[in-house]
Amino acid sequence: METNWDLFLSILSMQTWDPISPQQRHGGSIVEVYRIIEETADQFFAFKVPMRIGELNSFCRGIDKAFQIYTQLVTQPIVDKEDLVPPVPVLTRYKKELGIKAFVKKEIQEVRPVDERKSSEIVQLTMSKLCVRLNSLYYAISQLGKLEDSISERWAKRQSDKINIRRSMNGKSKGIVSNQKNQFDGSRKEINAAIDRVCEFTGLKVIFWDLQQPFIDNMYKNNVLQARLDTIVEVLDLVLAQLCDVIVEQLRDRVVTGLLQASLDGLVRVILDGGPTRVFSPNDAPLLEEDLEILKEFFISGGDGLPRGTVENLVSRVRPVINLIKQETRVLIDDLREVTQGGKSKFGSDSKTLLRVLCHRNDSEASHYVKKHFKIPSSAPPST
Repeated sequence: METNWDLFLSILSMQTWDPISPQQRHGGSIVEVYRIIEETADQFFAFKVPMRIGELNSFCRGIDKAFQIYTQLVTQPIVDKEDLVPPVPVLTRYKKELGIKAFVKKEIQEVRPVDERKSSEIVQLTMSKLCVRLNSLYYAISQLGKLEDSISERWAKRQSDKINIRRSMNGKSKGIVSNQKNQFDGSRKEINAAIDRVCEFTGLKVIFWDLQQPFIDNMYKNNVLQARLDTIVEVLDLVLAQLCDVIVEQLRDRVVTGLLQASLDGLVRVILDGGPTRVFSPNDAPLLEEDLEILKEFFISGGDGLPRGTVENLVSRVRPVINLIKQETRVLIDDLREVTQGGKSKFGSDSKTLLRVLCHRNDSEASHYVKKHFKIPSSAPPST
């Protein structure tokens, strides 16, 4: 057993996360893991000693733990969202004479730089290698049922081969065999959670890391017309082509959904927390709505992409933000005043969102209001 465990860890340490073949898109490590487990099962059932259900349960718990450890090692390089997404810029207000001025110092977010080791790991997590990790996790969970059936059948055969076993014990053993279907539920839960995490990471990495400059830093910079979303969609099309070349069909929608969610997160980030180079007026709202529609239809892809209902549901959370951009400044000010006094927004918004829309509004009325009522200085606080 110990030798098999050492081999198990050695296989994982040498995994390069390249697909075995165009037909077998998972990594070789998970195939080897199953081979080791099958060999261990052979050894277990070859023991010529009496066994009770307790020994079988202990054996299954060991396998369950092995798959959970494998899953943890597969996702080990996946960093937290906070390490991947760049810090939110200092909230600013528009001022025609002086350009964009910074909020009070207490609004400044602490920059959390990614250390060199994590940065190197992120760079190495290419789309292809992320997909192979996902495919390997899917292979692991998709084969668990066969493994359970094999163990149950071998246990049943072992029990039926006993000499002089009483009929009452035969009946009991059948009940025991049926319970083996739940032995690997811990692994199933762990693997499914890991798949969700890698899907989320993949989307965030594409938008906030790989496409940080064109999307997060430059889209709508200075004005909406200067850098629209259609240029980003062209790049996303290439990303999806790479993804679909490697990912197994059963996981395609889950990964693409993660990419859509990250794209929408990026869009909201640019509109509400885009920094001093992003300013919007009500006239920009139709362009933003058009861009959102472009993004929506891109992910639906004429019926070949994600289900329309799924996309519509995710996109719906961005529409209220664009609706705020559409409103006149006086309407937004009145709504923010109502909310800060304990009332309810007529747009279903909160004070934080309303304030951010006003701070990125390119008119003096909005700038004067947020300066007066939120004590915003006319220049950036001095660095310390």
